[in-house]
Amino acid sequence: MNYKLLVDTAILAGEIMLRSGAETYRVEDTIIRILRTSKLQKSEAFVTSTGIIVTLDDPTIDAISLVQRVTTRSTNLTNIYEANEISRKLCSERITIEEAYPLLKELKDKKPYPLWLVYACTVFTAVFFTVLLAGTLIDASLAFLNGILMVGCMILERKLRLHGFITNMLSSFLIAINTVILLSCLHHGVNREIIITGSIMPMVPGVAITNAIRDTLQGDYMSGSAKALEAFVSAASIAAGIGAGLSLGYYLGGML
Repeated sequence: MNYKLLVDTAILAGEIMLRSGAETYRVEDTIIRILRTSKLQKSEAFVTSTGIIVTLDDPTIDAISLVQRVTTRSTNLTNIYEANEISRKLCSERITIEEAYPLLKELKDKKPYPLWLVYACTVFTAVFFTVLLAGTLIDASLAFLNGILMVGCMILERKLRLHGFITNMLSSFLIAINTVILLSCLHHGVNREIIITGSIMPMVPGVAITNAIRDTLQGDYMSGSAKALEAFVSAASIAAGIGAGLSLGYYLGGML
């Protein structure tokens, strides 16, 4: 067996899952299961929210240790599922390491969803959450406009390479002040709280909070704390933007 390729395969599977938003314990479990197909004496993996350390050792071979830094993270459940499927097939000997590695490499290099689809889903997520929160047709229309502002901030983020904290704060600020201005024009039949709540839903760090809880319950306190802090910073940026937008709107006389 090519043990170097086995370690590379395990790290690649873990990297894909970690980049796609998988829980730390799930990534560790997948890596260790792949390494144990070697049937060597020692198979270890240590995963945090920003990196992977893997070791494979046995009296019959020279120890192999690799470190993989993970700097970008998103949410892609399809990639998590497909990486899991490939690892299961490898562990059940339905495919070989030589077949698994190219499949994982292809999965890593697969193009993400087109930007127009991401932007459209962002806008309509704001609209549908507003409707779900018992908003009226007018509320949903205003949430649609807020969604367009959010997409503008996302485009600006890509061009200027802004940090997510800045993007969330700017988006929520524009959502709040735009809602205040539109409310001052329409006066009646509009629910400010519902519009703002529905509009910020695409930015709410729900997956990060869930993963933080799951990792903590699994005993991965370091990763759980890191993800909880990440979720807190994201939520704080949204709250700060909303607060600043409402304050400026009222100061300018938007509701007076």
